[in-house]
Amino acid sequence: MNPGGYDMDKKKQSVTRMENPYIKHKTLESIREFKQKRKLKRRMQLIVAAGIMLVLLVGSGLVRNYYTLQQLEDQKVQAQEELESLDLRQEELEYYIGLLEDEEYVAKLARSEYYLTKDNEIVFSFPDDRNPDHTKVTEEGSGVFEDEENESEEQSE
Repeated sequence: MNPGGYDMDKKKQSVTRMENPYIKHKTLESIREFKQKRKLKRRMQLIVAAGIMLVLLVGSGLVRNYYTLQQLEDQKVQAQEELESLDLRQEELEYYIGLLEDEEYVAKLARSEYYLTKDNEIVFSFPDDRNPDHTKVTEEGSGVFEDEENESEEQSE
């Protein structure tokens, strides 16, 4: 039972439907209006779905570009570090080239390394003689200036 005391099923059964042109016209008009609203609703849903897809597509492109940018920045940092290392190595090599242009250094090197002597000269070699600086430069990745740089970094910390 309804709050008004009427049974809805009985009320529907007791109401007869009029079949005249006006009612048919209004019924067709309401059906047409319902179909238009449903069509409009579907169109709006399609537009919203297309908008969401567009946002996702653009967003994924932005994320991909951001990730690529981060990788390129990392590569740039690594390349700069390698460039600094190579510049330091070049400075070391240029330093030793300058030393090799000095005749006194070359004579000292020939005496210590190859035991060459002048007339009436004797060379003494001890087992714990340290290797000359030029041997450090000929080894890849090690250098005199790098040691000095590491010492200065340790002192600054």
